[in-house]
This record gives sequence, structure tokens and C-alpha cells, in this order.
Amino acid sequence: MGMKNIFILLFTGVFLAFGAEVNQKVYRLNLKVPSNEPVEIIQPAVNSIHYEDTASVVIKIDPEKIKELEMITYFQVFQLDPDERIMYKNKPKKKKEKFKFHLKDEKLFYCKTIELRYGRNKIQVIATTKDGKKIKKSVEMYLTSPILRAYKYPPPKYKEMFFHKEKNERICSECHDMTVNEKKGVAFEDITKSNCYKCHKALTTRYKYNHAPARNWLCATTCHTGKTGRLNKRLEGKSKFIWPEPQGPECYRCHKEKRKEWDSKRFHHDPVVAGMCDKCHNPHSSPNRYFLRKPSWYLCTTCHEDKVIRGHVVFTFLGRSHPTRGFKDPSNPKRELSCISCHEAHNSDNNFMLLKPFNQLCNMCHKK
Repeated sequence: MGMKNIFILLFTGVFLAFGAEVNQKVYRLNLKVPSNEPVEIIQPAVNSIHYEDTASVVIKIDPEKIKELEMITYFQVFQLDPDERIMYKNKPKKKKEKFKFHLKDEKLFYCKTIELRYGRNKIQVIATTKDGKKIKKSVEMYLTSPILRAYKYPPPKYKEMFFHKEKNERICSECHDMTVNEKKGVAFEDITKSNCYKCHKALTTRYKYNHAPARNWLCATTCHTGKTGRLNKRLEGKSKFIWPEPQGPECYRCHKEKRKEWDSKRFHHDPVVAGMCDKCHNPHSSPNRYFLRKPSWYLCTTCHEDKVIRGHVVFTFLGRSHPTRGFKDPSNPKRELSCISCHEAHNSDNNFMLLKPFNQLCNMCHKK
């Protein structure tokens, strides 16, 4: 064997040995070292983005070291717009709320569902050790909104993070059954038997109007299928229960007749064409009929802001802009006058998405 071949063999051996050593080091660096911290906030993740105004908090403690556990939630308070004041009228006005946990011997994990406010929210956990020391832990999260402009785009430090992965679910499986126990199309006789209910019940119990799949706790077999859409492919595989964006194709699986009806019309509202149903509707629950994210007038003027600033383009005989709210609807005295008194929200055969042809529409109210 020549010197050249010997040199090549030696070089290859050294390279492979070095590579193996590097691989071992990388492997060791990726091993998760068990934490010795006496208190940890497991969920929510630090600087996570949230889409619903509730969040599940999971705290882990060392029961041999901790004797008291308290949680404080903070949220930023800006000057609210009129529509936000309506949304928050029954919610606490305080900037912070406190909750004290009742600790049990040998119990490691403590859970609590909290309400979030749009924008930055902060959770602080204060644990008192048995020798009297205070330990403080905190996380921030951001509640975003698809329609409120001030909260539509979270600051860059906040990221989309999802809990439902195998690694995270193993933590909860000590107390919770993390499997999907629903059958497609079959409602629970007792909704509390759903494995999703215990942690997520606030999604349907806080508001008057509930979307049928959410009300019946058919979550993973209807909407949260783990599939993504063309607008959120970046999130593929990030969660077992991710949902597609846009949602239109998923919504139409149940609302087939509506789609046939709407497709036959001449004019279509942009969000409907785009399949962005959740721009206007909350898919879980809402204090407003039809699961609207705001009362109808406030919802429409979120995009059609010019109608607030300049008034409606239709004028009365007195030269004033036709009112769009603040009166009873003459065609339906049980409801307030709003945009949907004259306009279809999804589609129409009439110009300007009117309920009826223009020459007939006015007679709905002005019959004399």
C-alpha cells in the first residue's frame, strides 16, 4: 500500500471519528434536562399569540418546597373605541386580577382558565416556599383580532405557538385523557364527557350564542382536523388540531345549501368570495346573533369606515344622510336599525348588495 493510500485512510478515520464526536455533542445538546425549578409555567408559551379571549394556564410546582401559590393576570388598557366598550361592558375594568390556588399534598400540576383582553397580557405566578422565600415567574402573550385594526398585527416578538403536540400532551396526560373521544356527526348526550370540555369549556359557556359544532363539542371531527389551507401552510404539522385558512371549504361542508344559494347570486361580498368566514363570525360563540364578532353596525363599519366619517350615500328629503343606527327598524320593530336592514351581508342579485331592488327597498319602511 502506497503512502498516498495510507494518508487517505488515516485522514478518513480521523474525519469520521471527529464527525461522530460532533454528532454525539449535538445529540447531547438537544437532550432536555429535567428542571429542578420549584415552580414553572408550562402553558401558555412565552410571547405566544392567542386568537380567543381565554387561555389555559398550567403551572408545575415541587410540593415538597412550595406552600403557597398565587397568580396575577395583567392586561394593557387603552382608550376603548365605542365598539370595544360594547364588547367589554360585562368584563372587569381592572388592569389586574388575582387568583390563589388551594394546594394539595403531592399534587404537581395546577390549571386555571383566564380571560384575555386584546393586546398584551401578562401572567405572573408568585410561589412561597416552605422557608418563606418568594419565587416569581411570568409570561407574556398577545390576543390578536382579525377585525380590530389596533390588534390585528402583533408586535414582532410574539409568535404563533401551539400546545397540542405529543411532547406537551404527555405533561397533561397524568390528569387528563388527551385522546379524541368524539364520533363524527354524533353529539354528546353529556357534553362534559368530551375530553376537550374540561380545559376549553369557557369557549362556549361565556356567551349566549354557540356555534353548533362547538356547542356539541364536535371539535376534532369538524373544524380542528389538523389540516391547513393555502393561507396557513406555514403551520402544517405545528399542532394536531390546527384549522385551515381560509375556512370557507370547511364551513361549506355543513353549509352546503347556503353555498348553492349564494353561488347563484350576481353580487358577492368580498369576505365570502375569499372564504374568510371568521372575519365576521366567531366559530365558537359570541354575545351577538349569528356568532358575529361585533353587533352588526359596528362590524360593518370596521371595514366601511367611510360611512361613519362621511355618513351614508343615500340622503333624506331634508338633505341629511340617511341614518344607519339609533332608531328602531321600521320593517322589523323588534330590532335596531343597522346596515343589514337594507343590505345582504353575503350576496345579492341587486346592486350594492341590497335586500330588494332599489325602487322596492324604500317601501319596506316608507310605505306612505
